[in-house]
Amino acid sequence: MAMVYSEMFIESVKLELLNRLGLKRVYYLKQMHDDLFYDAVGSEKGTKHRFRVRPATGTLDEFISDKWMRVHSFKIKSVNH
Repeated sequence: MAMVYSEMFIESVKLELLNRLGLKRVYYLKQMHDDLFYDAVGSEKGTKHRFRVRPATGTLDEFISDKWMRVHSFKIKSVNH
């Protein structure tokens, strides 16, 4: 059974993506199973990004060239309450 995350946690992860990755805008899309999905606009020429956050492990994946790639140097610091 998938865990339901609070709005406060979802917003906390969004702010963490904005501040730590230097993005212009981040939008929460949906939760699928235990993963949270976000769309983002980068600061360089408005580049678009898609992210998958796995709160259980604190990992972040980015959708690049039609597949999910782990962002190795990034761990989510937000904690679900």
